[in-house]
Amino acid sequence: MNDNSYPYLACGVRLFWDEIRQQHFLLFPEGAVKLNKTAWAILKLCDRHHTTEEIIAELSAQFASPNVEADVRQLIDRISQRGFLNE
Repeated sequence: MNDNSYPYLACGVRLFWDEIRQQHFLLFPEGAVKLNKTAWAILKLCDRHHTTEEIIAELSAQFASPNVEADVRQLIDRISQRGFLNE
């Protein structure tokens, strides 16, 4: 992952809010992954308009956690490895 890359969801992958369950999901062909609040915040910024560095900066300003950078990098790497995110 490059700090200047613009990550975005792969074709057929989308974010979804389930009103009944009151839960965020990452939907992909033939499956879904339940997302926590942090994962949702990261992935909604993976929109081809934010670089990885900008995502880290924006979430660092939003959340008072020393692990924001590590969390962002780890999630982007994991989701990319599964083929759900492109750079």
